Amino acid sequence: MSEKKISMQQVPITSEELREIIKRAESGDIEALPALRNSLECVPELAQCLGGNAAEAAEGALIQAMTGENLTLREAMMHHLAMMRAELAGPNSTSLEKLLVDRIVACWLQVQSADIAAIQTKNGEPQLLEFQERRRTRAHRRLLSAIKTLATVRKLALPVLQLNIGEKQINVAGGVESLVENRNVDGRAEDKVQLGPEAKQIGQE
Repeated sequence: MSEKKISMQQVPITSEELREIIKRAESGDIEALPALRNSLECVPELAQCLGGNAAEAAEGALIQAMTGENLTLREAMMHHLAMMRAELAGPNSTSLEKLLVDRIVACWLQVQSADIAAIQTKNGEPQLLEFQERRRTRAHRRLLSAIKTLATVRKLALPVLQLNIGEKQINVAGGVESLVENRNVDGRAEDKVQLGPEAKQIGQE
């Protein structure tokens, strides 16, 4: 069960009753399902607390396998992954971007696990060494694929600005920092667009 806290005030039953329902459901009691489902509908966060987030469960299992009984190492690793997830996601990520960020973090962790396993078996049998090398290669490819997918999604989400400069029409993807007025050599007003660093010309007609 996840350590995330929820407000029991939102659950239509007491905490003791909820624990009993969860215990019955875990043992296979079908009659406990209606009350459990009702609680999940009232408090969606409860699903994650009960291990409903399969990605989080897989990440936790891998961390457990890598750290064993070393709780300090486990907490440090979880903290590092949380910082990585927050840095990659940024403050205004969409639901799709957050999903892809989670995948990147999971793939990154798999790469580190594969690297450690390869180092630990460097003096093993040739077949084992070959297996570990293939594992590292596949993990690295998955990581690069996840990173590329996130970059593609964010690129497609950039707004497209159409600029008319003289007789040319230019489409620019990205941000516009400012529109400033300048005077040319003849003293006539002349508008210039200052593009943000993320702006990119994507076409010209």
